[in-house]
Amino acid sequence: MLKLNLQKKSVPSCLKTIATVVIALSAINVHSLAAPVQGVAHSKYVAPISSPAKPVNNCRWYQAICHIKYDASYIQYKIDKAAVDSKNHQNRYNTKYPIVLVHGVSGFDQVLGLVEYFQGIPNELRDGGAVVYTPNVTAWEDAYVRGEQLMDYIENVVLPETGASKVHLVGHSLGSPTSRYVAGTNPSIVSSVTSVNGINYGSGFADWGYDNLFGTVLEQPAVDVLSFTGNVLDALAGNSEYESDALKTVIFMTSERSIAFNEQFSDGEPTSYCGEGANFVNGIHYFSWGSTGTFTNALDVSDPLLALTDALGYYNGEASDGLVSKCSQHWGEVITDNYKMNHLDATNMLFGLHNLLETNPKVVYNNHASRLRGLDIAE
Repeated sequence: MLKLNLQKKSVPSCLKTIATVVIALSAINVHSLAAPVQGVAHSKYVAPISSPAKPVNNCRWYQAICHIKYDASYIQYKIDKAAVDSKNHQNRYNTKYPIVLVHGVSGFDQVLGLVEYFQGIPNELRDGGAVVYTPNVTAWEDAYVRGEQLMDYIENVVLPETGASKVHLVGHSLGSPTSRYVAGTNPSIVSSVTSVNGINYGSGFADWGYDNLFGTVLEQPAVDVLSFTGNVLDALAGNSEYESDALKTVIFMTSERSIAFNEQFSDGEPTSYCGEGANFVNGIHYFSWGSTGTFTNALDVSDPLLALTDALGYYNGEASDGLVSKCSQHWGEVITDNYKMNHLDATNMLFGLHNLLETNPKVVYNNHASRLRGLDIAE
């Protein structure tokens, strides 16, 4: 009995000694746990690390040495788990294939290094380990021309730089059919296409503009202003070689031309208007999300303009985001279509001003990056 009491009194000091040793040793092991996995699609991809197995205490109450060993193993488990959790958190948006954010009409990647089309979103994703590209394609052009430019950029910039074989395309507005063009033309380089407030069945405002401006004395001034704006944006974004064609773009964005485009590039098309399409077609995943609303933030100077385009546009009684109707935004698997955001809020413009009662746009992209990472892991 005396011997047993002595062992009980000595347990705390033994544990303290063992814990000190374990902590010291674990400092060496943390970095080895965080080492990136080799042999993946490109060097910046890090596969998730499995959590260590939690030790089980099978000791009887009187087995002091057994308890000491268990306590030591549990301390090591907690240290190892913390290292694993930290590394997995650092790579929570780290997809196997690079994410390419494709801007819409009158878009750009960045102007004068100050204004981003996807405001703050690329860096938000990169902070979670994602490899993100934001290419420039012509501000005002149809999806055929823009699609060729995007495909050239992927093949000659993204894939050589990363060593990846495919990309995840996330296209906003006209960026949706632009991305779908690439997927339909060269599916081998695309893992997924995501439409964000996409002009998939045309823009109601484009329909209004085509019916009421083109063929009138206002046609040429309107085309000149839009094309000039596009050329200025392209130049400020460092692409002065691009030449915008506003007339061609507006015609492409009408419902009639959009439907004709869909007949050529139909993978992921909803089985019925305002319905959903197949999520996985010809080796490519298709997703979409969208929103409705115009006035979302009193400080955002673009909101009144979108309220005007919403009022003028032909939306057939549907709610819109100011430029595109709710159902026109559907493509592939519809994640949601009812965010309370307008067309520009969907990319966190202008300057991150959005509906404070709605999900932050950055969070929407973060969640989708996690979704894409899950697809890549399961591949």
